[in-house]
Amino acid sequence: MVNAMGRIEQITDGLWIATAPVRFAGAWFPHTMTAIRLENGALLLHSPCRPSLQLHDELRALGPVGHVVAPNWFHDLYLREYRLAYPQALFWGPARLRSLKPTLIDRVLTNSTRTPWLSEMAHIQLPGLLAFEECLFFHQPTHTLVIADFLFNLKVQDDTPPFTRLAYNLSGLNGHLAAFPLLRALSVLNRTALRRATSRIFAWDVQRIVVGHGEPINSGAMHALRDALRWLGDPLSATVRRSP
Repeated sequence: MVNAMGRIEQITDGLWIATAPVRFAGAWFPHTMTAIRLENGALLLHSPCRPSLQLHDELRALGPVGHVVAPNWFHDLYLREYRLAYPQALFWGPARLRSLKPTLIDRVLTNSTRTPWLSEMAHIQLPGLLAFEECLFFHQPTHTLVIADFLFNLKVQDDTPPFTRLAYNLSGLNGHLAAFPLLRALSVLNRTALRRATSRIFAWDVQRIVVGHGEPINSGAMHALRDALRWLGDPLSATVRRSP
């Protein structure tokens, strides 16, 4: 299983991840935080994972934390701890999370939000998922798509507990990039709008995918993404840019 304390791992220049386990519905899932160094040298932390003194020390060694992002209203774990650790940082999240926890969110993320990092990292807020309000982020300098809960990339390991192994397999999440079943069910309310929003991703030159739950995809990212989104109806293959 994942190191319970989390450790920083560099994925590419200016981009790191730290992963710690989180339990949901009786099963254990890896919870990955992405740390991105912005052009001004500040760090943006996406989907904060379980904190530790060692993790905070490693983050501070990378640079000052300027922004902390809760990518959807469900991803509010540990925000309070990170608020205490980085009081100078701006905390971003969807409108629903701001209304639920106003002391933890400074700025609201929508499709029209002009973020301070807009010139280097675009975002899309997904519709059609009730009030889940997840934002996907594309970091242009590293060609990396950063996802929280919309898509998983889980793999059963030798030490995966039996119930967790069963949960991965029954949910269809084991061994490939895939949508979480609950989100697929919620999407029926406005699948056309969701399809339209995700089609914008294929205009980005995505060469790498980092997910909030599972392993990064460092090659063949666009093909994995196209396969993971086939359930929306159109494979969107006409707009796919092939990964090298």
